[in-house]
Amino acid sequence: MSKTIIYNDLFSNKIISTKEFIITGEKPYTINFNKILSNPCLFDNISLLTEHLIKNNSIEFDKICASSISSIPYATNIASSLEKGVLYITNNCNLKTEKDNIKGITIEGGMNIDDRILLIETLVGNDFHLNNIIQKIKKYGGNIVGVIILFNQCEGEYINLVRQNEKIMTVLNIYDIFNHLENNNIVDLFYSERVKFYCEKVTKLNIKKLLESDNKEVNTMDLKKLDLSREPFVGL
Repeated sequence: MSKTIIYNDLFSNKIISTKEFIITGEKPYTINFNKILSNPCLFDNISLLTEHLIKNNSIEFDKICASSISSIPYATNIASSLEKGVLYITNNCNLKTEKDNIKGITIEGGMNIDDRILLIETLVGNDFHLNNIIQKIKKYGGNIVGVIILFNQCEGEYINLVRQNEKIMTVLNIYDIFNHLENNNIVDLFYSERVKFYCEKVTKLNIKKLLESDNKEVNTMDLKKLDLSREPFVGL
């Protein structure tokens, strides 16, 4: 499955779009990832791309776990194709800003002790939600073999998971998308560079936030695992 087809479809269907005018500090693009579900061809292509990623990384797992409602369709589609079980997470007011807080998180679908779990999420936020889900699964006997993020916004959202040596795999990357759109004259250079600059700035802020929260230094080798872009970090 060619990623360029997906990149074009994301833009042509206005799932991703640039903003003409932005307020200082505001994200220079919009994304409505759930809109993909209304486009069966695009949904299937992203699911197939995710399957190839799993196979190429030789990930062995027993169940795939959707960490949010938005990721359930993808988890179900992939699990059916690969003949695996499906789990999903329900969240009843989990305190996402508190690391290792597992209250309010419930694992649905019947997880067994020593099950190898592959987590899947569409978009991640700048909080500890995924971390807390992982801790809940581990507490009840599951083993996390990987975390798939369907859309990497390149804002350093999951730095804390990299620090914990979790295996992170991203399917789509905002940098790659805008590089393609720019190189094919679909988006002007100005808008493309504005997105990249914003992501780098927010990543640095999130790294600073992490440093302040645990008083540790972030190793530059850890940062490379983020797959932020094809370019090196500047000023770190």
